[in-house]
Amino acid sequence: MATPSSSCSGGRRKKVQLPLIQCPLCKENTVVVRTSRTPTNLGRIFYTCPDHEKDGSGCNFWYWEEGYMKYLKRNGFIDGEEATEVKKAAELKNASKFDGDVVLRQDDELKKALTDVVSIGRELVVVMKLMLVVGSIGVSLLVGIMMK
Repeated sequence: MATPSSSCSGGRRKKVQLPLIQCPLCKENTVVVRTSRTPTNLGRIFYTCPDHEKDGSGCNFWYWEEGYMKYLKRNGFIDGEEATEVKKAAELKNASKFDGDVVLRQDDELKKALTDVVSIGRELVVVMKLMLVVGSIGVSLLVGIMMK
């Protein structure tokens, strides 16, 4: 049978172990567990043959954690109880990812608001400098007129 592996990848995520099986497609390697680093799926767990390549070359065995769990269940590697644990852990991970997305959106909105405030502040400084220059010229002209 296969060796168990941890698929834990977050502080709040429950530790879940799924067996790493021999790749059913190439039958040469043991499936590996990896964590996505892409912005859209950051931190999401997937299982793949080590010979799998992003460009589609190599072995095509590749599943997100939930899909791999279904594959294992369908092929008798795990029972229904283990599958339920994996599903709950994945839901918790997705919920924390959503919370993170909300925080990121709030950070983006705050950055935009601060950028707008800084921009307005710079415009005010330019207007005040212009008023100071115009005022200085006006005072100089008045002093020149009074001295005559």
